[in-house]
Amino acid sequence: MNRKSLVITIVAVLLSLGLGVGGTLGAQKYIFKTDDSEKSHVKSSKKSGPLLPIGEFTVNLQGGSFLKTTITVQVIDEKAEVSLKEEDAFLKDRVNTVLSNKSLNDVQTPAARERLREELVNQLNEVADDNITDVLFISMVYQ
Repeated sequence: MNRKSLVITIVAVLLSLGLGVGGTLGAQKYIFKTDDSEKSHVKSSKKSGPLLPIGEFTVNLQGGSFLKTTITVQVIDEKAEVSLKEEDAFLKDRVNTVLSNKSLNDVQTPAARERLREELVNQLNEVADDNITDVLFISMVYQ
C-alpha cells in the first residue's frame, strides 16, 4: 500500500466513525426523544399532600402471629389534615379492625402489603370522606 491510499483509508475510517457517532447522537436527540409533557404527567399523577401520622399499632393477627407497625397517611390538603386530626380515634379504630382481621400471609410479601395498603385507603376513606390519598407503613415488624 502506498502512502496516498493509507491516508485515504485513515480519513475514510475517521469520517465513518464521526458520522456514526453523530448519527447516533442525533437519532437519540430527535428521533427517540421523550416528550417532556409525558414526564410531567407521570410525576403529577401521584397526588401529593400533607402527611398525618396515625400512630403505632400492635395487633394479634389471625393464626397466633402479631404485627407491630407505624402508619402515616397522606391527605389531600391542609384542611383535610385538620379535620382528620379531630377524627383520630375513628381512624385508629378502623386501622385496628382491618389489621386484626389479617393473617401473617397478608403482611409478609410486598404484593400482600400493597393489597393491605389499598384496603386501608378504602376503609379509612369511609371515615375520612375520601380525603386520604395514600397509606405509608413507616415501620413493620411481624412474627
